Amino acid sequence: MGPPLYQRAVPAAFTLLLYDYLEDRGQDSEAVLGMPRPSADPEQMQRVDVGQWEQMLIKAGEHLNDRLIGLHLGEMVNARHLGLVGHLLWACEDFGVVLQRLERFQRLIFDAIPMARRERDDAIEMVWDISEFRTGPLVGETGFATMVQFCRSVMQGESDPHSVDFAHPPPPDLGPFEAFFRCPVKFNCPEPIIRVGYDLLSRPLRRADPALEHVLEQHAERLLQRLPGQDETLNRLRRSVATRLRDGEPKIEWVCRELHLSSRTLQRRLSDIGTSFRQELNLVRNELARSYLRDPTLQITDVAMLLGYSEHSAFTRAFRKQNGMSPQQMRDQVSRGVPRS
Repeated sequence: MGPPLYQRAVPAAFTLLLYDYLEDRGQDSEAVLGMPRPSADPEQMQRVDVGQWEQMLIKAGEHLNDRLIGLHLGEMVNARHLGLVGHLLWACEDFGVVLQRLERFQRLIFDAIPMARRERDDAIEMVWDISEFRTGPLVGETGFATMVQFCRSVMQGESDPHSVDFAHPPPPDLGPFEAFFRCPVKFNCPEPIIRVGYDLLSRPLRRADPALEHVLEQHAERLLQRLPGQDETLNRLRRSVATRLRDGEPKIEWVCRELHLSSRTLQRRLSDIGTSFRQELNLVRNELARSYLRDPTLQITDVAMLLGYSEHSAFTRAFRKQNGMSPQQMRDQVSRGVPRS
């Protein structure tokens, strides 16, 4: 099986935000989270699996009875929590450059779901591609809250987003989210999106430092090169498979036509990197299954259909084989999140 294109991980420095939050409230963070406080040294490249990060957020939220822990973490984020990239963003000239650096070095701060900029008539969208993988609600809320608050902290003047879209189901009360983001906030959207107005692109930053930015950018490039590489053919194949699953199990011939490759060429390229079409199909299905099972609005039969299985039982067998548990057992594990009501 080919390597995952994204490592589904967050830097250890980012998780320090949660340790700091707990300690500010008089809690023993290591005891609450059941993990020692990690190092903030970027050279160590210490990372935490995104599933583990989600469980840490859930534990802390339950311990504090804090249903809005994602927003509260956003309120206290600073450059240290974003590691080297945080300090690089502080040194940028304007917000337009910040967006460029975020897109370039995103894997150093959130190596789980790819983000891309998309230009619309009235706003620029920062869009997270969840076609292959979805995080739990707390991970998404924490990520968006920290990004928006950090950008506010580095920019001169008002810098609220145009609107915010989440892909997960809504909480009972939207008020705290609209108050935090200071803009319209929607849930159950097809894609997670933060929209910002074009007027913000030229907004200067409080501590712009071109010389420091140059040094930190070179350092960030070196760290980025130390992460596992990505194979573009594998990337395109997985995206094609993910988008076709709702219509049934994709055939290699269909994917080859979309990639403009012959079946023989695709199979040879996959073999060269130690994988096959069947292995990649299974990988994409399994990652999507684990993501869909986090969504309480989807029945397990719905998940099976979305993954192109003709029968619920076939999905259950495949999932158990790859994960050592049934889909229902997986759902039971992740359903112990912070209560919404």
